Amino acid sequence: MKNVVHIEGLKQVLHDKKSGAIYEVHVDEIVIPEGSFTAILGPSGCGKTTLLTVLGLLRAATVDSQLKRFEMTFPGDTKPTDLSVIWRKNLRSQANAIRRKHIGFALQSGELLPALTVAENIQIPMQINGVSRRQCHKRCNELIEAFGLFHSRNNKVQSLARSRVNRLSGGEAQRVALARAISHRPSLVFVDEPTASLNREMAHQALIQLRSLCQSDGERCTVLMITHDEELAREFCDHIIRMEPGKDISSEHPFGHVTEFSDNSPANAG
Repeated sequence: MKNVVHIEGLKQVLHDKKSGAIYEVHVDEIVIPEGSFTAILGPSGCGKTTLLTVLGLLRAATVDSQLKRFEMTFPGDTKPTDLSVIWRKNLRSQANAIRRKHIGFALQSGELLPALTVAENIQIPMQINGVSRRQCHKRCNELIEAFGLFHSRNNKVQSLARSRVNRLSGGEAQRVALARAISHRPSLVFVDEPTASLNREMAHQALIQLRSLCQSDGERCTVLMITHDEELAREFCDHIIRMEPGKDISSEHPFGHVTEFSDNSPANAG
């Protein structure tokens, strides 16, 4: 099995322009196998979201002498793509192209477009990647069905496809965000607290469905999920990344770091 992400020796430096404060995120090594479901666990402020934005190519990695490796390998690649070279040469258009085609996001804030309908939001990643209107419509309907995006009105069950997202409940919006993240069949999906607005039963169903869709029809989509829920991580994830705030008093700046990368056998692997 090949690795989708391999990063080693990262020291991500964040500057607050207003206060002048500096914060760092340290990673010795992370290797994410293709088709795996990985949780990132840790207290608030330890750098989980920063790590997600770096791995998801939303933020340029700090490419200093400590960065030994930052590679990604996608279907059809004969060799890994060296992201450290892309960032050193400031090839943002190349990074953007990789992100657009191969990566999906369901961030905690949702980032759904309120003026658009549920269907229009789900179809955006597909349209950006040149998927035909017919295929967009078919895939959208599949995902609406899979994530249970329906409501009852006048004793009839109706699809939420034409509903504006600003009229959805928090749980509905979160499921739309998950559907949109995988609509274009990306190789790598990042989700930030995907069950925060869902009750326990709905959270389980959403993650079961996400895992099933990411591994159906021969697809080997890889998922990285930020969560504070230890139980859900244990139940659904193949690997667990733990992060903690730095405690080294000799460090010049406050930092968060990866303290553990461990295998896990999820109860709902099937």
